[in-house]
Amino acid sequence: MPAETVAARVADEVERYLAAEVALDSHLADQMLAPLALAAGGRFSTLTPSGHTQTNAEAIKRFMSVGYEALELGANRCYITLRPRNPPGLI
Repeated sequence: MPAETVAARVADEVERYLAAEVALDSHLADQMLAPLALAAGGRFSTLTPSGHTQTNAEAIKRFMSVGYEALELGANRCYITLRPRNPPGLI
């Protein structure tokens, strides 16, 4: 693939990310799920979740007591929330 094609794709992704005014792009969003689950939950804004983000969320839900929600905020934007399913201190 020519360098110009790669550069054009990266520029398109950066423009989409900046226009959405979100905290994380789709590549970093999936990496934030495990730390948030370990920290007993949290929320961040991101671009529309990728398939990889959704797969990570499903895997985390199977091994940890957290819930996952992706709330659409409009075109290319959403809030991802992880919450503990049980109150702290309970098994």
